[in-house]
Amino acid sequence: MSKIPFYFSIDFEDYYHDKRRDMGIKTPSFKIDSLWKSYEKISFLCDKYLNSKKITFFTTGIVAKEAKDLINKIFNDGHEIACHYNYHDSIHKSSRSEFSYNLDKAIENIFNATGVKPKGFRAPNFDIKPEDKWAYEEISKRFEYDSSYITNLPLNKICPTNKLSFQNSDLNEFFIFSRSFLTKSFKLRSGGTFLKLFPVNLTIETMKECYKKGHFVILYMHPYEFLKDGEFMIPFKDFNNYGFPKNIIKYFRQIQWHKVGNKSIDRKIEKITSLFDHQGTMQNILPNLRNV
Repeated sequence: MSKIPFYFSIDFEDYYHDKRRDMGIKTPSFKIDSLWKSYEKISFLCDKYLNSKKITFFTTGIVAKEAKDLINKIFNDGHEIACHYNYHDSIHKSSRSEFSYNLDKAIENIFNATGVKPKGFRAPNFDIKPEDKWAYEEISKRFEYDSSYITNLPLNKICPTNKLSFQNSDLNEFFIFSRSFLTKSFKLRSGGTFLKLFPVNLTIETMKECYKKGHFVILYMHPYEFLKDGEFMIPFKDFNNYGFPKNIIKYFRQIQWHKVGNKSIDRKIEKITSLFDHQGTMQNILPNLRNV
C-alpha cells in the first residue's frame, strides 16, 4: 500500500525571547545556542526518517536577524526559509498598518540572511481569523502561499484549487486541518503540543482525515519540542509581573511545551513516516498548482 504524502514544517521561533517580550521585558535576550542545538536535532531526524529530504522553516524575522548565521546555514543546507512574521505577535489583534510594516521587516531580515525573498508565510499561533480578510490581502501582496488558515472543512467547501482570491491578487492557501475529538469544541491538529501530549495514533488519524478531505497534509513543530532539558524555559525569577499565584502557574505551564512528551518525538516521527511519505519543502507544491 502506498504511503500518504505529507509536508514537514518547523515554526522556527525563539520561545525564550518571545515570551520574555510578552512579559514586558524591553530588551529580551535570545537562546541562539539552543536554536542551533534544535536545528542539529532536526537535521538528524531529517536524515534518519525523511530520507534526507528538505523541509520548510517558517522563521521569525527577529530570529533571522539575531541568528543570521544559523538561518544562512539552514538555507545553504537546502531547506526552505519561509516567514513567521517579524515578532511572534498576534496578527488578529494588530492593525493593518502595523501588520504591513512588520511583514516588510521580516522579509528584509530573512533576505539579509539568505539572499532570497521568502515565498511562504505562517502566522504565529495561526492567529489570523477567517474574517481577517485584510491580513490575507496583505500577505497576498508579498508571498506566493500562506499556511495560517485553520479549518475542519473539506477543501471543496472552501476553495477547490487552494487559491484565495482578492481584488488584485491570489494567494495559495495550504490549510491547517483540525478534527473534532470526543467533543465538537475540542479539536486536534497534526503537530506541536497535540503530537507531544497525545498518543501518536491520534495525530495519524488527523493526518489521514486531512488527506481524505482533500488538503495537503502538514505536520508542524517548534524548536523547543526537539530538546529534552528545557533549554528555552524562562527561570522563575523572571516571572514577577503577574502576581504570585499566576507567576507560579505560568512558570510551570512551560513544562507542557518544553518537557512533557519531548522524549517521545523521535519514536512518534518514526511511526508517522512509516505510514506517510514526506514530499520536501512546501514551496515544491507551487509548480503543480500553477498547472491546474
